[in-house]
Amino acid sequence: MSGDFLADAEKLTAEALVARIRSEIPLTQAMQLGVDHYDGHRLVLRVPLPPNINDKGTAFAGSITALGSIAGWCLLTLWAEREIGSCQVAVFDAHFAFRKPLRGDFTATVSLPSPADCKTLKYAVTKRGKGRAVLKITLADAEGVATTLNAAYAVWLSEPPAGP
Repeated sequence: MSGDFLADAEKLTAEALVARIRSEIPLTQAMQLGVDHYDGHRLVLRVPLPPNINDKGTAFAGSITALGSIAGWCLLTLWAEREIGSCQVAVFDAHFAFRKPLRGDFTATVSLPSPADCKTLKYAVTKRGKGRAVLKITLADAEGVATTLNAAYAVWLSEPPAGP
């Protein structure tokens, strides 16, 4: 722990979510998904290379795409649980750019959209029951960023809003 109570609490919240999805999504357990950092705005997830390796000795593209998609999903789920309550999140459009291989343990880093975009998303979800967010996720190893993901996610209330 860092000694910063709020940062430590945020990271514990992210670790609890990752533990939950590791039990619900077997792939994340096999990938050995973990949390490097979460401060309420930026999330960094990590996986070791050995369980995510391909026949070339680099990261398997399926693991890269899974980690990127999961990072965005986790960040928006954490945000929604804090700002709105129980919501569902799903990626509906994703574009990966693979620029170089990942040769070691690797991370996915994602930040929330601007405060104005978050306010718009919160309004859409709370008033209309659904909204969407676009995130840029970077995937990197010790040699730097190798892959980027631009993805759109849908966010909707677990229970539809009451009344007209």
